[in-house]
Amino acid sequence: MPVGGAADRDFAETALGRMFLLGALIYLSAYGLEAPIRYVLYLGGKDSLILARDGLIIGPLVVLFTARALRLQMPSIFLVSGALLAFHALVLIGTVGSFVGAAYGVKILVNLLFGILLAGMLVAPGPKTFRFLLLVWLVTLVGVGLDKFVMTFPWTGIKTIVGDLNVDVSKDWQVQDTLARRVAGFTRSSICIAVFFPPLAIVMMSRVRHWLPRLIIGAGAFGAVALSTQKGAIIAFAPVLAILMLPRAARLPLLKLACLGFMAAAIALPVLTYGLHMSHGSGVFSTESIYLRIVDTWPRAWEWIDRHQMLLFGVGLGGIGGPQRFYAPNLFNPADNVFILLYAYFGVFAFIYLIAVLNLVLRPVTGDRDRVVTALALLAFCFGYGIVLSMLEDQSAPIFIGAALGVLWRETRPATKTVPRWSNPFARPAKPAPAY
Repeated sequence: MPVGGAADRDFAETALGRMFLLGALIYLSAYGLEAPIRYVLYLGGKDSLILARDGLIIGPLVVLFTARALRLQMPSIFLVSGALLAFHALVLIGTVGSFVGAAYGVKILVNLLFGILLAGMLVAPGPKTFRFLLLVWLVTLVGVGLDKFVMTFPWTGIKTIVGDLNVDVSKDWQVQDTLARRVAGFTRSSICIAVFFPPLAIVMMSRVRHWLPRLIIGAGAFGAVALSTQKGAIIAFAPVLAILMLPRAARLPLLKLACLGFMAAAIALPVLTYGLHMSHGSGVFSTESIYLRIVDTWPRAWEWIDRHQMLLFGVGLGGIGGPQRFYAPNLFNPADNVFILLYAYFGVFAFIYLIAVLNLVLRPVTGDRDRVVTALALLAFCFGYGIVLSMLEDQSAPIFIGAALGVLWRETRPATKTVPRWSNPFARPAKPAPAY
């Protein structure tokens, strides 16, 4: 779906474009430093102020919507996405009767819309943005090292209440002085570091031309993910990282194959393993976690969907995972798979949306090849980790996913049609993004 003026390269040079980029950078920084921020808020008794960060996403969207509405130039992405969100939210209201759960679901997907509008500004950062992301990368890496080898941070074990909802501010494991101890650096949990650091590294690697700094960035991120002990992220990130280190000509076709393979696995694994029992060990690096998903998490998710879905429309937007804490706390079930989450949210529409993503992945490149490579790398990692994690529920992943989809929409075209590139007839010629 075209996004109108927000997709033009000149959007980055407007006040609105700078607002979007600034909001994204501060939001991602707050994500990377969430644990100490929440600890300071906890000490001051202002835990709920952490919710103010959502204004960095919602604020620019409201400003853009208002500006376009006043000029009677409403981008079609607002109209289409608004109609779809409203429909799926109404499905949840009809199935479980929760307005708050539906609002929570909308909040999750707003980050995806924000990322689509951000698109190339995040996927192909300029010099200043690159330096800022490099700083975030360094701080995050230092935090992981400190957490693993130097000290136990003071916010471990903190819990709080926002309204009537228990909010887990702590890291979600027992702290043990062993090499297998999960760490998260300055983020809230090990899952957060595993979700956040690989996309950040992918974006940075794609803007660096020389192989040595690319290797340093990628190796640093992979090391941090390995210290988090999140096996799904390790398995998903390793092939993407290897492909990005290959010669430029080999990256595009291999990343397309990686996207297809990980997408197929994310769909097939929770379906084909239903009722399967397997031998497993115990401990951080055993197969215990995937075993628990196969015999417990995924079956309970399918049973919840089967009992509550409306015809073929699923449970509705916010129909599983985090939003359940508002309307079914005793039945709260993390989907732990991106396809299960999508099917619970959208029902048969999940297949339509996945086919649309698949179409974007397979379309021939008609624009900036390097941007498409970065976008495909982001999607490949997110689908790979999405095999064992409902990625869209994370706060940072939808921004990167949306930016990747926005770039693919803009830089590719159907093979059977000749469609002119989106352009502003009054815009200056586009400048290629620099490599560092």
